[in-house]
Amino acid sequence: MSIENCLEEATKILKNVTTRPLLEAQILLSNILNKDRIYLHLHSNEMLDRKVLNHFFEDVKKRAKNYPIEYITKRVSFYSQEFYIKEGVLIPRPETELLVEKVLENVDTKKSVTIAEIGFGSGVVSIMLAKKLKNAKIVATDISIKALEVARENIKRHKVEKKVELRLCSFLECVDEKIDIIVSNPPYISQDFKLDKNILYEPKEALIGGKKGDEILKKIIDIALIKKAKLLICEMGYDQRESIKEYCNIKNLKPNFYKDLAFLDRGFVLRLN
Repeated sequence: MSIENCLEEATKILKNVTTRPLLEAQILLSNILNKDRIYLHLHSNEMLDRKVLNHFFEDVKKRAKNYPIEYITKRVSFYSQEFYIKEGVLIPRPETELLVEKVLENVDTKKSVTIAEIGFGSGVVSIMLAKKLKNAKIVATDISIKALEVARENIKRHKVEKKVELRLCSFLECVDEKIDIIVSNPPYISQDFKLDKNILYEPKEALIGGKKGDEILKKIIDIALIKKAKLLICEMGYDQRESIKEYCNIKNLKPNFYKDLAFLDRGFVLRLN
């Protein structure tokens, strides 16, 4: 079977699971051949051997069952850069890039700053901050051993070992030093929320934030106050603005909310002192 025919067949299989079936078929085949998508266009008549075909259609069938393409290819794009990912670790979303941008908007790049990330996952937020902020020291925590393995690999690939320190613990229980900024994309989905098929394979502990969904966010606000951080920047659910606003009012705090590209509430910036 030629590359062209192979992609045509895969597109038919994937059309009910994604809005970009041809693109995803190309990504899967490129991953197996270790070639870019331009190669597929230029060699559309090239015949593929049985071993490659079997591998490809195994991946296509897996993707057709809503298994994330990022877990198949072990690759994910974030902030226009490539990172390693595997099953058991939350896949970074484009909207989380805003979390990085909000830190950059609110930090004095000329001064030394210590940043703590709660829930580093694949490590992409801490890594991008390390690459963007020359004077920043970053301490990142998580409770997942799988996340630790993935984040370590990404830190190594992006060569920021000297700037990002990973620690395995809950919240900031293992962080004793003075922290200037706390950043987090914590679990914030409510317990009874019906998850989309495309995220059923991702770790629930990285998604579910409690019965209402905002419990962990509120705890992080409390931790930021205890740690006497200057700034807290968090991602949140699109429907949690009022809940977070009310909680902050109780603490005499005034959060500045920000929206994502779909104009949905996506996070908040909280100046603490």
